Amino acid sequence: MSAIGRLAAAIEELVRAHRAASPPPRGLPYLGLELASGTGFHLLDALAARGIFRKYELVLDLGGGLGGASRWLAARLGCEVVCATGTGAEAEAGRRLTRGAGLSAQVPVVAGDPDVLPFRDARFTHVWILEALPRFADPLAALREAYRALRPGGTLAVQDLIVTGSPLPPIPGWTPARPSERTAMLARAGFVDLELRDRTAEAAERSAQVLAARDQLLRRLRADPALAPFATERDALATALATGALGVIQILARRP
Repeated sequence: MSAIGRLAAAIEELVRAHRAASPPPRGLPYLGLELASGTGFHLLDALAARGIFRKYELVLDLGGGLGGASRWLAARLGCEVVCATGTGAEAEAGRRLTRGAGLSAQVPVVAGDPDVLPFRDARFTHVWILEALPRFADPLAALREAYRALRPGGTLAVQDLIVTGSPLPPIPGWTPARPSERTAMLARAGFVDLELRDRTAEAAERSAQVLAARDQLLRRLRADPALAPFATERDALATALATGALGVIQILARRP
C-alpha cells in the first residue's frame, strides 16, 4: 500500500473508533482529518455562499487530495462533485474513503494533472480549490485550466494559505504566495468580479471532537516511519498558522 493509502487507512480506522462514541458532524464523515492544515471546515459555509448548489449542479474540486471538501459539498449541499487529485495513489485513497462514506455515486475521484485536466471545456458549474494552489507546480496554469473547465457565468471559489510577511520556515512541497499575487493570477487567468476576504482570525477548528481526533491521528503518524512525513507537514503548517506566518483567505470570482 502506498504512503497516502496508509494515511487514508489510518484516518478510516481512527474515525471508526470515534463513531462508536459519537457520530461525526454532518458533512464530515472523517472529521476533517483529510485536510493537512487543520483549518476548520466551518469556513466552507462562507465559501459556499455564492452560487446555487443542487443535485444537478456539477462542481470540480481541483487539487482535492483525499476528497474531504468534495464529500462535504456532496453531503451538505446535495450536488455532484468531481474530486481531481494529483496522482493515481491519491485518487485510489480518496475513492476508498468516499466508498466508506457511502458517497461514491455523488463524488467520483479521478487522477488529473492540474495543468492539463481530463475534462471537456465548460463542463462544470463551479470550481473549488481548497488550499491546493501552494502545492501546485504551476498555479497559474492550474487556474487557466479551471477557467477552461468552468461554464461561462460559473463561480470559482478559492481558499488559500497565504504569506503574511512574518518569517515563514520552509514547508516541503508548499509555496504560499501573497494575496496580491493570487488575485493577479486569477485576473491573468481571465476571472472577473474578484472578492477577497481574510479568514485568518476565524480559521481555527472549533469542534472539540475534531481537535481530539486530530491529536490522536498526529500521534499515530509520528509513531509510524512511513507516515511521519505527513506528521511533519501537518506540524509545520499548524505552527505557521499559530504564529501568524501563514494566513487564510477566501476568494470568489466568476468566469465571464
